[in-house]
Amino acid sequence: MRSYKFIYLLYFLALLALFWLVFTFLYQYIAAIGSFRGIWESWQDSRILSALWLSVLSSFVTVFIGVIFGIAVAYVFAMKEFKGKELLEVLSVDVPQTFPPVAEGMIYLLMLGPASPFNVNLAFTFTALVIAKIYVCVPFIISFTSRKFREIRETGMNMTAQSLGANPFQVFTLIFLPIAFKDIVAGCALCWSRAMGELGGSLIFAGVIAYKTEIIPTFVATEAQTLTIGALAASILVTTASTLSLVTFKKLTKHG
Repeated sequence: MRSYKFIYLLYFLALLALFWLVFTFLYQYIAAIGSFRGIWESWQDSRILSALWLSVLSSFVTVFIGVIFGIAVAYVFAMKEFKGKELLEVLSVDVPQTFPPVAEGMIYLLMLGPASPFNVNLAFTFTALVIAKIYVCVPFIISFTSRKFREIRETGMNMTAQSLGANPFQVFTLIFLPIAFKDIVAGCALCWSRAMGELGGSLIFAGVIAYKTEIIPTFVATEAQTLTIGALAASILVTTASTLSLVTFKKLTKHG
């Protein structure tokens, strides 16, 4: 009897947690009830549209760069053994995903800002947006891809292909990439969604310059102080876009 009570307790706790998580996401739509006209007008505001465009564009650029460099890093982590590898993985994959975004922005401001020791000032530019997003978002691609590459290596398929005469390029393009495709796409989906919501690094390093570096998260951060209808409209835009991205890519990777 006690075992059943324990299971019911688990169900109850799970129900509470799920309700809170889902309700938090849905409440923005509940709050929008009765204000649809104002939200619709906000969605047509040139400043919000510019912020949305910069958010989407910088996120896609982040994913593009992430695919090129992330897959290469994942391959090295999966195929090579060397001293310090575990620490390097922690610093390049785990730490960025938990790193305080505002601290990241401050570091880049010092490293690539007006007082840069490298004499490179990229602060308050579109490039700064992308750089801030790369650090916290690309590790998702590395993580998903390296995990799948390791599984492929463990099966020995790559060695079998090489024993049959395949060169490294053929092994990589005909075995690793096709088999890991779904995992790469999943990593890209998370990378893009995370990039759409990145705030801290962009706020500090790229600033909030309307029509230049202002993205939806930074727009919301500035407008939310007065709880404007525009802040709610912008929040709905970015969360809906990220959710649709995750759901779409999840279906593609499941049934594709």
